[in-house]
Amino acid sequence: MHSFDALAGGWDAVCGASGARGTLRLSAFRSVRRLPGPTAPPAHVVRYRCGCGDDHDLLMSGDELDWAPIRSAFGAHYDLMTGRMGEDPDGGVDLWWRSMRRGHWPVVLHCAHHPNPVPAWPSCLRALEPDDERAVSHLLVHYECPLCERRGTQLMRPQALELVPRLH
Repeated sequence: MHSFDALAGGWDAVCGASGARGTLRLSAFRSVRRLPGPTAPPAHVVRYRCGCGDDHDLLMSGDELDWAPIRSAFGAHYDLMTGRMGEDPDGGVDLWWRSMRRGHWPVVLHCAHHPNPVPAWPSCLRALEPDDERAVSHLLVHYECPLCERRGTQLMRPQALELVPRLH
């Protein structure tokens, strides 16, 4: 199981070549492929660009991929408001709830078949093609629309794929 770190904004991952631990951000994904079989829970193979420079595959459940970022707890951290160490197990859920009510979902797609942006999940992504692997400034994102199930493509900045709730 791959846990999601709300403060780092990514899943824990281990390099398949060196064994080094790191944080896997959504912008490092290169493809998401749902495996055939049971739909509850669905399983996905995520291919991602590792810090070592190679692409690795990671098996993730639909729960890990879509819900873990929203349900992630803010573990022990330094609270700048109080000046003390703190832990807020429900903080992530509350922040995401407020963020989604304001229209910022984990992923927002612009499907050509809908007049408004479409709220989506990481499992809706199919492939992410960076403009430059060394210094990614844009990604060509291929996706499957969660509303109409049609495939689409859009250009996105890596920052648009950061799984951090926005409250403004």
